[in-house]
Amino acid sequence: MKIFAHRGSSLIWPENTLLAFDKAHECGATGFETDLRLSRDEEIILSHDDDLTRIGFSGGRVSTLLVRDICRHSASSPDGKFKDNLITLRTLLTRYPEKDYIFDCKITSRRLMGKLKSLLDALHFHDRIWFLTWSQRADEYIREFFPGTPFFPREKRTRKWGLWSLIGLGGFVEPPHSILSLPPYYLGLPVFGSGQLRTIEAREKQFLGYLVNSRRDYLRCIKTGVRQVLTDRADLISGYLRERPTL
Repeated sequence: MKIFAHRGSSLIWPENTLLAFDKAHECGATGFETDLRLSRDEEIILSHDDDLTRIGFSGGRVSTLLVRDICRHSASSPDGKFKDNLITLRTLLTRYPEKDYIFDCKITSRRLMGKLKSLLDALHFHDRIWFLTWSQRADEYIREFFPGTPFFPREKRTRKWGLWSLIGLGGFVEPPHSILSLPPYYLGLPVFGSGQLRTIEAREKQFLGYLVNSRRDYLRCIKTGVRQVLTDRADLISGYLRERPTL
């Protein structure tokens, strides 16, 4: 099973920092998911929010600050025990060039895509990347700058697909993307089944278990044949894999 660390095991460590990604790497994460935004001087910053208050910095917004000012400040872990500085995407890719990546484009910006393309070209980066997008316009920019690169949506049609999947009818409203993603459970009910995943793979699409953060989530993924997961707890999922449970 391939493990993508969501913001770098963000339920424990300060999200989107080197500390978080280092810890995820130590636990055995095979890939990273991270959020992309542009600073005022158009450097690509790793931050889920534009407003940095939630992670412990009340000094402004990513879009209004210079990269040097952003990276001087630290983010806090959810429990406040750990802190580390905010970083650029270049810093992460230079440290972990071998990882697979999911880039969550938090802004629909042609400028962001152009900057990302230039950065990846300059680093001679590999093509094992996926995109998570929030609008059709963002999808268009990916097709323009990264033709043939897989992407998947977090939008109304995905939520609708998940609800239909709860009652076994997901095939009727499945999003037309090469990557599909759903959580193992919603409101305590299993969302997807092994039959649904087999039909997805038969059509040469890929499926990603979304935010698999508990043993229950993990076991559901193992039972249904999920091959890759996105998790805030890379340590837990890696540990469960080492246990090799018999189902």
